[in-house]
Amino acid sequence: MDIEAELQAIDRETLNSLVRKALDSDTVEVTDWEYHPINSYSDNLMYRWAGKAHDPGAGPSSRDGIPWAIILKIVSQRAEFGPREARAYQSGLLAALPGGMAAPRCLAVEEQAGYDWMWLEELTDHVGQPWPLNRYRLAARHLGRFNGAYLTSRPLPTDPWLSRGFLRAWVTRRATSAAKLPGIREHPLVHRAFPPAVADGVLRLWRDMDTLLAALDQLPQTLCHLDANPSNLFARRGADGQEQTVAIDWECVGIAPLGAEMVGLVSSGLWRGMVEMAAARELDELAFAGYLVGLREAGWQGEPRMVRFGYTAASALRYLLAFAGGTMSAALREHRHALEEQRHGRPIQEIMDREGEWRRFLLGLADEAWELLAVVR
Repeated sequence: MDIEAELQAIDRETLNSLVRKALDSDTVEVTDWEYHPINSYSDNLMYRWAGKAHDPGAGPSSRDGIPWAIILKIVSQRAEFGPREARAYQSGLLAALPGGMAAPRCLAVEEQAGYDWMWLEELTDHVGQPWPLNRYRLAARHLGRFNGAYLTSRPLPTDPWLSRGFLRAWVTRRATSAAKLPGIREHPLVHRAFPPAVADGVLRLWRDMDTLLAALDQLPQTLCHLDANPSNLFARRGADGQEQTVAIDWECVGIAPLGAEMVGLVSSGLWRGMVEMAAARELDELAFAGYLVGLREAGWQGEPRMVRFGYTAASALRYLLAFAGGTMSAALREHRHALEEQRHGRPIQEIMDREGEWRRFLLGLADEAWELLAVVR
């Protein structure tokens, strides 16, 4: 499909239907529009559409034009996660999430030649990034309420398109890169990213990962977003004035162990630099405390150490182990160093030093997981 040609063919009538939903008006008329891409992934494209509209029923107040903006997300059904996000919107699952969690309002879903076109409301973060640490605690509390509701008051969805065994599949597919570590761990840049204790921890995880994966399978299972990293979360006030955490990118949504939801909020937030490494322990403690409060508010009264095991084991497996290959590749491919330096805004040596600091934090979570393993068995 020629996506650019399809985009240019979108007409006023189509936009009227979408913008009327976005503005909650049956009479608004689009007067002008434009669009531009906001990412460039080949199988996951996003565009921002914006313009002005006129509402004859609103009188003189709309003569200067009512501004509007909506997001178009186009995903190949052959992409890694397939049509899951579109099905989640079509099913109504995301329309009324519990506990302060929300998804963008979906204006329409269309299927075209092997692609899903999702028209979504545009979001703005009323706090602004980077969030203060207390907003991470609130987001974790919302995630706890969300996960907890499907352990107590809401039936667990059974839709066939939901992900199941996501973490196991993710780790199993990516963990084999750890086999290269013994032969390259003394490379100067690899050594910075994988100091001796960290390298030993990665290799132990690789050797014994099935033990942790099997224990995670024994935990209570609940509905999870599974990519709740800070770049996918927005702080918003609902119509009732209450704080909400709105999550985008629901392509991983599915059934997962209790506690696994937390890995993106903490570990990915640190990796992306949205929270400084100096605050890693404080973030860990605040977010986990918030998540437990959310679970309790949802009515779940189980053992906190089980939750801690789910969080620490899933964090270690997904980030300490499964992310190892990308870092080793970045360290060894000298022709990519300039691009990495441009992307991170610092020399490659400093990038690898920060990776090492991040992995030391993750190693601490891995050590906790091994210590907590007896709680699950």
